[in-house]
Amino acid sequence: PLWSRQIPYTMAKFFFFEKIVQLFYTHVFTEPKETYSKSTQLGVTFASGYLAGVVCAIVSHPADSIVSLMGKPSHKGKSVGQIASETGMVTLATKGLGTRVIMIGTLTGFQWWIYDTFKSSMGLGTTGGK
Repeated sequence: PLWSRQIPYTMAKFFFFEKIVQLFYTHVFTEPKETYSKSTQLGVTFASGYLAGVVCAIVSHPADSIVSLMGKPSHKGKSVGQIASETGMVTLATKGLGTRVIMIGTLTGFQWWIYDTFKSSMGLGTTGGK
């Protein structure tokens, strides 16, 4: 159950961050990246990270819900399949998702912002661009 949460989460985090940065620099900020201020570039980084975090939250939420339910005393000794069947897929995918989206979106946005801020301070520049 932990892998079914963590692997999709991590794959989405990296794939969607890179893809969203690319979309921002292709469709919103269409001039060469270097023409924008560092604060604008880091704003793109944060926004891209936040949106990637939203995707992470959505794809990993059902498995995260199961992991949480496995820890409840009422589910002691039950299999993952039993817990999922009793709870229902819609509930697993939606209950608590709004809070998780805000939390994971913000966390992921700041993680990428810190990463690009560090890269930029070392002279490597921010993610993305042509």
